Amino acid sequence: MTSSLQKAFARVCLAGSCLGRSCFTFAVFLSLCLIVLGTPAARAQDAPDDAETATEQTEPTSEEAEEDAEEPKAAWDISKPCANVQHPYQADVCQQSRAADASESTARLTRLIMLIGLVALVILLLMLWPIITAALAARRAAEGGAAPARLTPAPRTGDHEAELRAYVDVDSLEFVETPEADGIVKVKVTFRNSGHTPAFKLETLAEMEVVDIADEADLPVKAVPDDSAPASSRPRVGRDGTTTLIVQCDSTPKLADRVTNGEATILVWGAAGYYDVFDRRRRTIFQYFCNAETLDTGEMFRPMERGDELG
Repeated sequence: MTSSLQKAFARVCLAGSCLGRSCFTFAVFLSLCLIVLGTPAARAQDAPDDAETATEQTEPTSEEAEEDAEEPKAAWDISKPCANVQHPYQADVCQQSRAADASESTARLTRLIMLIGLVALVILLLMLWPIITAALAARRAAEGGAAPARLTPAPRTGDHEAELRAYVDVDSLEFVETPEADGIVKVKVTFRNSGHTPAFKLETLAEMEVVDIADEADLPVKAVPDDSAPASSRPRVGRDGTTTLIVQCDSTPKLADRVTNGEATILVWGAAGYYDVFDRRRRTIFQYFCNAETLDTGEMFRPMERGDELG
């Protein structure tokens, strides 16, 4: 369908181009004919006759002078300078008058040629107008057939930002110091930007605590630490970039045995705040726990559903 429309559009354009060139050539030819044939005719018609002028300017003979003396001559009229020429100066006036008439005739012919050219141009445009409209219609039809139909609406601005912006979240948690080492337990929290664009002014903070609760359903939801005192900050984290944070707390006696036996749980919680490329402030809140169940499954730490997680 599209190829046939394009071929029809090409044929229409070609026919219009040929017809336009033919009409324009005819108009130019007609104008040139008028210029070539009309100007010499006008000059031949209005130019003064050299033989007549020479005769008028020739001095009369003695016999002619005697006859002229016997017959009264008509007076010379300035309104008709070429009638009854009696003096060389009057012949000059006659010649100038005829030259002026010839110039006026040439000017009239020039105006006529311009008028004919203008009429020819108008006729050309009137003849080409149907072809131009048909060509435009064929082009619109070809473009409409070539354009694929949009099955889904264009994405909104919010969806576009959600697709491109940064997403910083907790990637992993692992023990740095064993629960029995020097009475302190340390955990390294790794944050990762999984979005398509960098995260700027990233600030991370976290806390850690050991609670004497084994059941996940009974674990408390801890309050997020104050943003005014971030534990770590980075000016920029690129796509798939990471940053780490170490948190620690005091270890109780035989903490490892208590966690393994289901008598205690280690909680780690905190937040990550940053700006995306659209200069919007983003915040991610998290809370993880480690107990006997997570150790048995090999997860080590498992995320909790807080209800206030932001991305």
